[in-house]
Amino acid sequence: MRVRAPDPSHARSLVEASKQEMAFLETLPKKIDAGSTLIRGIYENFRRLGMALLLLDGITTQNHETAIKRLIDLPKMNTTRPLRTLDQLRKLRHDINYQGYQPTQADLNEAVSIKNACWKPLYEEVSKRVSDSIKNQASTTEQSPD
Repeated sequence: MRVRAPDPSHARSLVEASKQEMAFLETLPKKIDAGSTLIRGIYENFRRLGMALLLLDGITTQNHETAIKRLIDLPKMNTTRPLRTLDQLRKLRHDINYQGYQPTQADLNEAVSIKNACWKPLYEEVSKRVSDSIKNQASTTEQSPD
């Protein structure tokens, strides 16, 4: 993990990419044949939101746990499931990628349930924080003496 200057532009790119990919994932059938792809995609988009928050904090890392933890640690989000379920999604994706685990329909249903419960409020919160950071950066730049 490295501390640097906040990077709202990069954070915005991650948020926009996650929105587009999540919209694409919505078009795929929720069948076991696409289970690994859907679970990895859903997870990756949550991870991107966490990375966007870290970038706003001026932190860069390749550690997935840090990105997911940053989301889990958000105060009082209005989700229908606890944010800590994102760590279950992280572990499931890890098992798929590195242990050769073949997800079941129940695993896929769980991942979709987590997405349905947490995606919209988290996306909206992270988007708001990114927009606010960009506005603050612009107003600071405008106020800087030449």
